[in-house]
Amino acid sequence: MDQIKDGFTESDAETLNPTRFFDIIKELSLAKNPDDLLDRLLKKASGLFDPEVAAFLLKDPASGDLRYALVYGDETSNLKDRLVRKGEGVCGLVAETNQNLIIVDCAKDPRFNPDVDRIPGLETRSLMAVPFRIERIAHGLIYLINKRNNLAFSLEEFKLLMSLIAFAELTLERMILLKQIRELENFDRLTQAYNPKTFFEYFEREVARSERYGSDLSMLKLDIDYFEKIIQTFGQDAAERVLLNLSFILKKMTRKVDLVARVGECEFLVLLSNTPHSGAQRVRERLQKILENQNLRATGIPYTVSVEVYSGSGESAVNLYKVPKIITLSNQVSKKSRKRKYPTVGEELEEAVAGSLFSGQK
Repeated sequence: MDQIKDGFTESDAETLNPTRFFDIIKELSLAKNPDDLLDRLLKKASGLFDPEVAAFLLKDPASGDLRYALVYGDETSNLKDRLVRKGEGVCGLVAETNQNLIIVDCAKDPRFNPDVDRIPGLETRSLMAVPFRIERIAHGLIYLINKRNNLAFSLEEFKLLMSLIAFAELTLERMILLKQIRELENFDRLTQAYNPKTFFEYFEREVARSERYGSDLSMLKLDIDYFEKIIQTFGQDAAERVLLNLSFILKKMTRKVDLVARVGECEFLVLLSNTPHSGAQRVRERLQKILENQNLRATGIPYTVSVEVYSGSGESAVNLYKVPKIITLSNQVSKKSRKRKYPTVGEELEEAVAGSLFSGQK
């Protein structure tokens, strides 16, 4: 239940235009990552309600303490990274009880504890605090202090703030779920060939197997020639038909033990296990003949493909790591697996939310 104390009238502030609120919601939906979302949320809240201070306090999943992780406004230098112990003061109360809170007059409200809630250099007159929660679990809170026009925050503004945060919560949850789905996916969405991550995992295993058992290993690298010109001349739909056609041909002409992956806009890699260089060359020649006979009939586009062949056997299989495209994929995988020494606020929030979403915690 929302907590409201010391009765008050509806705000004298101008009623928010629905079109403007829709535009704000739309901007939140365009956030690229959790950090961008939090930044947009606090900036929009500052623009809507004109507080002296707008802050996001991040909750520590282990201790329950809160930290002023993001702060916007005038008196912010002494707030950044300030800690609020679990259950202490207004913010601790909101995080602990998981309830929305508005205090119209802090001087008359016993929930406001000057010893704990006072901010040096700022006289707190009115405030709004709303938990940022996913699946009913509070992971932090949005905290607005004092309107610049010296009026108290109104019930109308309180409802708007809750609506804004509710949408941001849904946006973050969707963002995290989509990221999890993408990480679980093995296939390129358009062509249904394998994606770069899956290819590289398979590639590493096959190279290690070749080194251990002395087996042959080959790889084809394919580039669709003048792909950008195809897009400019025939359009994006035609270019996608070309990609689908090439992917279909590659999957039909290779064995089940081979792996076909789309690793770039118009690039494919085909890993041929237990295949010597001569066998890979025959696959290349067969592919070129099929394309000469079928691509125009199947797509309406007379496209051609450049094919490079790489091979190794036993200890020499490790040389496949020196292929430029493999070096690129290796760097991409390494970059994604590396964690920043000091995570951003959004990354901390994302990790906490993901932990609660996928651990069964409710």
